[in-house]
Amino acid sequence: MGLNYTIDCCHCGSHTEFRATTNSRTRYVDASHLADNIDTECAIRCPVCRSKLNTSRTDFLRQVKIEVEA
Repeated sequence: MGLNYTIDCCHCGSHTEFRATTNSRTRYVDASHLADNIDTECAIRCPVCRSKLNTSRTDFLRQVKIEVEA
């Protein structure tokens, strides 16, 4: 089981993928429930330009796509 996510930064336009795949036969499940727990106090930043991605829940959801490997 792993958590994979893609960042599409609206500040610098970069596209970054983070994959934590544990095997070659992956099946992804809906991860929308994870968006209910977005912290806007502690900064989550773009790895390229260091802009804050979670200024609001809407900003975060627009820029970060989350997949949970089942």
